[in-house]
Amino acid sequence: MELTRFLAFLAAVLPVAYGAPSQASTSLHPEILAAMKRDLGLDAKQATARVARELAATDVIEQLRSSAGDSFAGAWVAEDGTTINVGVTDPALAAEVTSAGATPAIMANSLSKLEQAKAALDNLDIEQPKTLATDSADSGVAAYYVDVAANKLVLEALAGSIAHAESLAEQVGLTASEFEVRTVEEMPTTFATVQGGDAYLINRSARCSIGFAVTTGFVSAGHCGSSGNSATTSAGAALGTFSGSVFPGSADMSYVRTVSGTTLRGYINSYGSGTLPVSGSTASAVGASICRSGSTTGVHCGTVGALGATVNYAEGRVTGLTRTSVCAEPGDSGGSFYSGAQAQGVTSGGSGSCTSGGTTYFQPVNEILSTYSLTLVRA
Repeated sequence: MELTRFLAFLAAVLPVAYGAPSQASTSLHPEILAAMKRDLGLDAKQATARVARELAATDVIEQLRSSAGDSFAGAWVAEDGTTINVGVTDPALAAEVTSAGATPAIMANSLSKLEQAKAALDNLDIEQPKTLATDSADSGVAAYYVDVAANKLVLEALAGSIAHAESLAEQVGLTASEFEVRTVEEMPTTFATVQGGDAYLINRSARCSIGFAVTTGFVSAGHCGSSGNSATTSAGAALGTFSGSVFPGSADMSYVRTVSGTTLRGYINSYGSGTLPVSGSTASAVGASICRSGSTTGVHCGTVGALGATVNYAEGRVTGLTRTSVCAEPGDSGGSFYSGAQAQGVTSGGSGSCTSGGTTYFQPVNEILSTYSLTLVRA
């Protein structure tokens, strides 16, 4: 669609999307509304309006990404969910961004430049050389990702690896103004654990959470199980077998093909009352609100912090994850990340807890569906 035609289309639909929510957007489940009130401070009206705005923002961002080309510098939804910010390196594109209903931000670095640097970092050995001065408990590069609002590649590292992280950024050709090293207190971990639970067990021992039902089974995290492992209920009833699994490396995803007779429903366990419907898998933008459901901590919400992050787990590096401010704990692995009724991904790992707060990464669900040629079950 040509940009002028698209802008005319937006002029008609944005007043609806950014004003009062439509009938479809007011169908958020009470459990989602309760979690968004607890974690984001939003009442029911604010929550439903925000989800509607964020869904509309996806189309605006994708169209401007296409029209801006190499000048596109990333996009994010403002913290209060009311504004779409679109970065461009060419000031001449500012009027175009404004006409599309977004707020332009003139940036020094294109998104493609920062993503190329991150891809180069993915191909490096990022382990820190051991020296007598290195305290292994205080060293390590935890994760790295493109922070579109800061317009920089961000590397998160323990205090003993700050200089090493800076050296890695320089190795991929970044100058001091193009990257930032942020100190973190702990390395990320996956959320699998060996204990009984009400989700599903791998080889009748470790517990994880189901992500989403597909027409032939369900998807979850790759670190939960390997191809050939069994999946059972906590009571020992057979669910199926891991037919595909990737972890670590390019993803943290798995596909379990379920046994004949398994009922596959397009809903998410709310761990409260009732279930949460799944109606699609439109990916949310940076800054958008997002929620997670897992068998250990139930439903919690936060916002999307970065796309395409690389995380350095003890088991190895994983690329292509989405960074969020949602908390999670052991046993939540593989569980559902969603925005409104849109499936987003499956819980991978992170740091912190739901008592102290934390950072959690998820594997985007659309990549899982594409990799294994799966179809999401919808409500």
